[in-house]
Amino acid sequence: MSLALVQYSDSESDDADTKIPGYALKRKRSAEGQASTSLPPLPAAFHDLYSTNARASTSDDPSLHGGRKRAVPHIEGNWPSHVYIEWLPSQAEFQKLNSLIAHVREALEGANSRLKKQLPIPEIHPSLLSELGTPIPLHISLSRTLQIKTDDREPFLETLTTSLRKAAVRPFNVLFTGLKWVPNYERNRWFLVLGIERPAQDELNRLLHACNDAAERSGHPPLYVGGKGDGPMEDNTSTNLSSKRRKSIHDEDTAKKAKAAFDRTQNYHVSIAWNLTEPDPEWITLAQNVDVSKFIDTPQTPFEVVKAKIGNVVHNIELDPRRASLGKKGGLLGLG
Repeated sequence: MSLALVQYSDSESDDADTKIPGYALKRKRSAEGQASTSLPPLPAAFHDLYSTNARASTSDDPSLHGGRKRAVPHIEGNWPSHVYIEWLPSQAEFQKLNSLIAHVREALEGANSRLKKQLPIPEIHPSLLSELGTPIPLHISLSRTLQIKTDDREPFLETLTTSLRKAAVRPFNVLFTGLKWVPNYERNRWFLVLGIERPAQDELNRLLHACNDAAERSGHPPLYVGGKGDGPMEDNTSTNLSSKRRKSIHDEDTAKKAKAAFDRTQNYHVSIAWNLTEPDPEWITLAQNVDVSKFIDTPQTPFEVVKAKIGNVVHNIELDPRRASLGKKGGLLGLG
């Protein structure tokens, strides 16, 4: 015999509650208690599942993205990919970053008001929230945006994992040293970024070298070598080999060792905001003079994972070699 389901309206449900002595009061107190209790933070893996915004158009439409233009056009069969380490700020850190950005805005307006001839002020767009208004992870780039073919996804991930395992980098912390504006390669967008001090065990340079090695082995350009499409980075030739030095290196192994010894610390950064136009030199200097230690100096949690985002899928590579290696049965991408 089947039981019929009876639907009650909200008002009928409320009336029923009042017929039970003390229930309505208990229900009200319970609801108030739930409202006052903060929800626990989302696990890091949750952000991996929703790391890509939904596509609102099949073509490049800057009006949908605050005037930003796609740096690399979409090509069928290519999977835009990126290697990075992620920082998910805590609620307290999120508030500190907001305070820092607000301080920069106030400093710009104050400095401009004191000038005899006022200058255009950058329209600062924070990078802390998604289009839905939820906090999003920040990152330190370890690769360019790579265009990986469908059949090359798993070989690239295998090569990257092997290269990172050989680097044997342990989990580490970083220290933010200052604020600056840096452009992308096309110089059509400028980023307000936190600079990073060279870690004690040189972990960032070691990770970058491993990722660049994997990129080159897979036929892709490395990051922070000054080639076309590199960035965002500052115009600085100190990290490049001079022409005389380049000519004197004939042995491939010697060249690799020389390249590994380069310090790219000046290029590592965490972007916290962006602007479409180049800031005036006055504002570039102003940002550099901000004492970020009054707001934030180091993330609360160490960096323990390198992330490889291939298309819409994020793969985690643990830095600690004692932990389980990446991959499951059926291949690293789970395709087999």
